[in-house]
Amino acid sequence: MKILSIGSDRDLFNVDSAVLSRVKEQAALVTEMHVVVFTPRGEKFKKIHVDKHLTIYPTSSVGKWAYLPDAFRIAKAIIPRASREHHASRWLITTQDPFETGALGFLLGKILHVPLHLQIHTDPWSDAWKKERKLNFLRFAVMRFLLRGAAGIRVVSKRVHESVLHEGVDPACVTQVPIFTDVKAWKKEKPSFDLHQSYRLFRKIILSMGRLQLEKNFHGLIRAFARVRKIHDDALLIIVGAGPERERLQLLASSLGLHDAVVVLPWARNVVSYYKTCDLYVQPSRYEGWGLAVVEAMASGTPVLMTDVGVAGELVRDKETGLVVPVGDEEALADGIVHLLANDALRKSLAKAALHEVLHLPSHDETLALYKESWENVLEYYGNQKTKQDNK
Repeated sequence: MKILSIGSDRDLFNVDSAVLSRVKEQAALVTEMHVVVFTPRGEKFKKIHVDKHLTIYPTSSVGKWAYLPDAFRIAKAIIPRASREHHASRWLITTQDPFETGALGFLLGKILHVPLHLQIHTDPWSDAWKKERKLNFLRFAVMRFLLRGAAGIRVVSKRVHESVLHEGVDPACVTQVPIFTDVKAWKKEKPSFDLHQSYRLFRKIILSMGRLQLEKNFHGLIRAFARVRKIHDDALLIIVGAGPERERLQLLASSLGLHDAVVVLPWARNVVSYYKTCDLYVQPSRYEGWGLAVVEAMASGTPVLMTDVGVAGELVRDKETGLVVPVGDEEALADGIVHLLANDALRKSLAKAALHEVLHLPSHDETLALYKESWENVLEYYGNQKTKQDNK
């Protein structure tokens, strides 16, 4: 089996990145994996042969408008036409999203007679996702078209899985492969510091993590926290992450009189100490495909409160393994935080149930096996469809 992957994650050119490590493991499952990455020319990324299984190609494009044609040119040079290679049917194209890269993969698949495998990491069916940008309505229409033409689809959560099936996609095309978290390692790892020792003036510490972007809704969390402080004036909110909203979040906290009670910290590689020494983890997102930070918090034995996105309803079940509140409901978010901060026994019971829940997630080897199964299903489904067409 040979795979061409198309995406935009430039961390693949960083030899120490976690994403490159994951892709190397996936590439070891197949004969060859070629990854084409959208990159600007000015940053001087270079083609790299990681090992005998994996090669990564930058598009080195003059502008964003050139990403697709440049990736198309590189891909055509990688995958031979079916007429020129007997084993061309053993190729498949996988794309990191069902939008722009998905459309490119669809076009290449049609031209080169190679099956398409779409990956869906976010939740495009979310109203919040659709309304975030005008372009997203077009992307959603493109995705719905591509779902009908794909030979395989990889989703990360039950929520997205159900949405895909609701579009009328053949269940045989869909494989759920959650984002791997080494739950046992998170459970065993000891914290290297205690937030309560670092912030001695506060008795209760609330933690939230993620990219500092609008979809994570940290603005809504800060506004909800202003309500919380009226009841728990000894509470501290810590937000950890990197992104363009940092200054706006700090300004919002100051405008609400929370400049001493809200701390926005830069991203940290080793975050286990944050999870294990806070009192509550809160995920206020407008939408999520999965929710990696939530799973890490659960694996760390931390009680979780989250909006109804991503793993909510699947791993985080309301009042069983955490608390779930409606998306965008800042009053409900504040009430949930107040309720949990006031109830130590409830926080402990939810944290215990949450840890038990995530221990059932696929292991490292099981996750890799699911990836391979997803790809093999593509080839099998594509072959069956071709046979049916030939027999007509």
